[in-house]
Amino acid sequence: MAKKTSKKMATDAAPRPLLVKEWAASIGIKKAARSTKAFEMQVGNIILPKEYRGKAKVSTDKKTGSIQIIVKSSQPGIHVFPPDIKSVKLSRSTLKGAEAAYQTEGILPKHLGLSQFPKTLDKKLVVKQMFGLDEKKLLRLKRDVPTTIFPPDSRYIFSDTSFPWCTCGKVETAGGSGSGVMIGPRHMMTASHVINWGPNNTAGWVKFTPLKFDTSEPFGNAFATLIYSWNKADGSDGLDTNEEAFDYVVCVLDHAMGNTTGWMGSRGYNTGWDNGDYWGHIGYPADLGSANRPVFIGYQSFFGEDTGSEAGRSAYRIKHKIDVIPGQSGGPYFGWWDSEPWPRVVGIQSGQNASFNVCGGGNPLSELINYARTQMP
Repeated sequence: MAKKTSKKMATDAAPRPLLVKEWAASIGIKKAARSTKAFEMQVGNIILPKEYRGKAKVSTDKKTGSIQIIVKSSQPGIHVFPPDIKSVKLSRSTLKGAEAAYQTEGILPKHLGLSQFPKTLDKKLVVKQMFGLDEKKLLRLKRDVPTTIFPPDSRYIFSDTSFPWCTCGKVETAGGSGSGVMIGPRHMMTASHVINWGPNNTAGWVKFTPLKFDTSEPFGNAFATLIYSWNKADGSDGLDTNEEAFDYVVCVLDHAMGNTTGWMGSRGYNTGWDNGDYWGHIGYPADLGSANRPVFIGYQSFFGEDTGSEAGRSAYRIKHKIDVIPGQSGGPYFGWWDSEPWPRVVGIQSGQNASFNVCGGGNPLSELINYARTQMP
């Protein structure tokens, strides 16, 4: 049963993250260094029906960079779908004998630049929003306004591809889209309710594209081959406290994309960090850029939490009023610690209601990451 947290659960001795206002002075800007090796990036992955495979040809326009796959067949209109993904649900017994890990490490590759904040969008990339909302006008008409944005909206679209922004990206599934973050060499974390769960410990296809911006995929893309979770939450009938507290999964990708993008570390959330403007968030909201452009929001805090229990573990349903809209689910809340070269994820965006939004976090978040990275390095 869900219960409110006790102040006794806070550990004041835990080092606090840097306040976002301290990022500029504490995090050194780093220029990208030219790599001595070439990186292989998967920029496309198409599964052809067996009827199309025999006479498939690839054509490349070197001038424009356009690649076309041409097939000849007397049977047009054949569907083909990726196979289901195997999933593993963790429990107390699963972790028996495993090393306790309430935090995991990140990595900043030498070939990536580091910036303290993502640069604001180049004016030539700014487009008129398809669905702009005049909130004052809607209030005059006595119509509802979004409950997940708390004016003023502090999010902004960016196209900066430096670290750590390049660790984040768009997650696509058969059921829709969300957001995600690299937390290991080939390990991506997103929300459990973003996954299209199937029967017999399976899930539908999952595609991850770091810093997707409209049709541009600067780091290519990857597909998941295995998913680790504490809880399988589909979100179709809403989310309860337990589901929100454990609303995160680790997707093992089909190649080590993290060697190119780097990845964030993680840390179990500490209630002593409540009410501090420590956190940044990145996601792909449906209302800005039609879920095809990343947004950043910083200078944000959490203000309380409930405790959820699942599989012999306790985690937090963390409350906040950070601006989120569907599509940002699965996006990380992260902070920086003094003298560390990369940020750490402390929560994953989960749900919302009329009063506040919530993310999932706590020690099980890092335990899940550590287990997945250990089992599938």
